[in-house]
Amino acid sequence: MDLQTRINEIEDFLRYAAEQWLAVRPTVKDEIAQRCGRCIVSERYAPLIDGICSICLEECEPGFSTAAEPRQDNMRMASALAEILRQSEGRGRCRYDALVLFSGGKDSAYLVYRLLQEHPRLRLLAVTIDNGFFSQVAMANCVSILERIDKVDHIVFKPKPGLYVRTFRHALTHLNPGGCYTTVDRMDGDLAFDCGRNLAASLDIPLVIAGLSPGQVERILELRWFETRREVELSRRVESAGFDLSSVYSPEDLSYWWDGTRWPEDRVPRVLYPYYAWGYNEEWVRGEVVRLGLIGHGNDNPIITNNDTIPVMLAVDSAVMGYSGFEPEFAELVRHGRADRNFWLNVFESLEYLTKHGRFLPRCIDDTLGRLGLTRSEVGIP
Repeated sequence: MDLQTRINEIEDFLRYAAEQWLAVRPTVKDEIAQRCGRCIVSERYAPLIDGICSICLEECEPGFSTAAEPRQDNMRMASALAEILRQSEGRGRCRYDALVLFSGGKDSAYLVYRLLQEHPRLRLLAVTIDNGFFSQVAMANCVSILERIDKVDHIVFKPKPGLYVRTFRHALTHLNPGGCYTTVDRMDGDLAFDCGRNLAASLDIPLVIAGLSPGQVERILELRWFETRREVELSRRVESAGFDLSSVYSPEDLSYWWDGTRWPEDRVPRVLYPYYAWGYNEEWVRGEVVRLGLIGHGNDNPIITNNDTIPVMLAVDSAVMGYSGFEPEFAELVRHGRADRNFWLNVFESLEYLTKHGRFLPRCIDDTLGRLGLTRSEVGIP
């Protein structure tokens, strides 16, 4: 499938969600789940009481905290992060002070820009992990972003093709209760991060920096701080998304996954998530990267800039669970005023309806499934 055809189909869907869905919705409302009137979460994820989800209602209770443990004071975290970065400027033993996982999306674009604005002497290596399904739009973004910044070296690391095909096939056909978000996306993310860790250790780069949102840090990594715990980095990963890695991968493939015990302790990088300390507003970041000229308008949308498996994940979740596993993440952003409620409500409602009728990004989905050697029936898509 050529790039322009893929872009056109995704843009047609986004136009449908933005311009046509409100007129279609009243005629098909019995075919879609109700969603919270405050955030956007589906009733299939959290029960609704008088149109408001139990999560929003719980947050209205006196003394409620949005995290299992109270989130640390952002000013204190920002100060601690700034001190780590300041002390790292020009201090790497070799050529670089930090490796930035660079996807070409809005979050990684603004991450690199802000790091250099606040720490201009920090020697960054931007690393793009090409999983074989990497968005061509995102790759073009990578090039144009770094041409504008012009202070950052960039490499693309592409593991052997079969590694990610095996990963996606296994995850899509062995979904855990959280759907694709906690299975496919989790394995993809863990493997990409581990490739970055291995590169940093082999190049003697002391920091790995990633653009996860605060919600992702809490929901995926179960952290309440901007850095992975040191004991985790010094250990070996033995599972991902609940799967024993040794039962899925060959010994050769396992070498791509992180094993902190293979390296001297001073070669094991620290892994940082600056947005957790800085705070994060999805809508503001999208606007800012366009304003700064880092990403062209339209190329800031995560459905376009994320990898080519995203349409499959969205459709599989909607077909299997009745809602997308990505909805709770965006619902949290909406709940706290950090994302456009109308935009994401229209996207997830129209996604649910179109998936039921086999009309959600059909060419994108069939192209990706064909590359994985899977059929719609094998992953549960109508």
